[in-house]
Amino acid sequence: SSGINAEYGQKIPPISLKKSVWGELVDISPMIDVIKLEEYFATKQNTKELSKPAATQEKKNYLDSKRSQNIGIFLHGTSIQPDTIGELVARIKNGENMENITALKKFSPTAEDIKVFGKIPESSVSSLDKADKLMWYMVNTPYFTQRLNIIEVTISIPDDIEDIKRMVDNILEVCRVLLNSNSFLRFLEKILTIGNMMNAAIKKTSPGFKLSSTLPKLATIKSQDKSVSLLDFIVQQAVLLDGDCLKFVNELEIVHSASNSSSIVALSAEVDIMKQDMNKLSGRANDISQKCPADNHVRKELELFVDDVRSFVKFFQQNVFLLNEQSSQMKSDYSKVLERFGESPNTDSEEFMKMLSEFQTSLVDSIKRCPHPLPQCVAHLKPKPVSSPAVMNKPPKMAQMDLASSLKNSSLFKRSTQNELKTPT
Repeated sequence: SSGINAEYGQKIPPISLKKSVWGELVDISPMIDVIKLEEYFATKQNTKELSKPAATQEKKNYLDSKRSQNIGIFLHGTSIQPDTIGELVARIKNGENMENITALKKFSPTAEDIKVFGKIPESSVSSLDKADKLMWYMVNTPYFTQRLNIIEVTISIPDDIEDIKRMVDNILEVCRVLLNSNSFLRFLEKILTIGNMMNAAIKKTSPGFKLSSTLPKLATIKSQDKSVSLLDFIVQQAVLLDGDCLKFVNELEIVHSASNSSSIVALSAEVDIMKQDMNKLSGRANDISQKCPADNHVRKELELFVDDVRSFVKFFQQNVFLLNEQSSQMKSDYSKVLERFGESPNTDSEEFMKMLSEFQTSLVDSIKRCPHPLPQCVAHLKPKPVSSPAVMNKPPKMAQMDLASSLKNSSLFKRSTQNELKTPT
């Protein structure tokens, strides 16, 4: 029951309270004449209760319950305190926690927050709950959101440069192998020759073939008893005739890393975005510098922040420039690869690298299965080769004849019209 005899007033609902003046008023109960208040209005049974001072003052809350709860969860899981939030955006520091920055960006003050919390005097901050305190400090820290956005970019750029450079380097290395490896060309020579031998029966020979359409098929075409693939046979012939043509197998291992890279188009776009980000950083820093408030302490803090941004841009702009040069080289070399092997100029690099990666894996498996002693360049792939005595006990020429004879007697050769090795011009 109430300690006052009459109904004093109707409580304002929270939704109306946010936009009202009531949040700006201060509790002056310590200045009120409690004795007179009890004498005039308190009921007897509640006189003692009315005269008791409140044990705790209820904290004021301006944020909606869901937003307040989310901020509360964030603050509970971090060491950040509302009144130290300004320190987080004071300088550009190494090792800044990206999770904290991302979370704070989610809670960035809205126009309504700035309107509400901008009116609350500093003397009333202690009456706010923890979530509202954080919002008050974010609203009242000069250029908080702008500085937060800048810091987010400065955290991500070094890692982005490293990641993109690694992917570009991998693709450049694959292109280098494809453009310069003589052993790879000699292996393709074996594929072309044997493919034309198989297609000779249907008079469909070709002077060349597309890597993207032919290499994936070599491991899928099987002999009559399914024990030998066409790729197995090509590897056996390569080992017997020109073992050093397999040198490229080791060099092409980098293609597995390249196959996990983004496409060249995507990587080039990332580099362009990074160049734009660097320009935006400079522009945002200049904007803060030109609009520094007159307060000496705040001005000094903002000037230090701007100096940090300019130093960052100066240091990393050279890295971005070099990365852009590498990106241009990557696009140029990949175009040369496509032209060198007769591929379509629009061939997607991501798909092309994945195809080469799968081919390299199949090729290594075929080398491991090869019954003949391996050349030194790939001997490490099969330290303890298991050889077929029936083939190994014969001179090399006889072994070749047996393999050729096996090919002629197998459905692989007879059914070439069904399992044709397509060699588009």
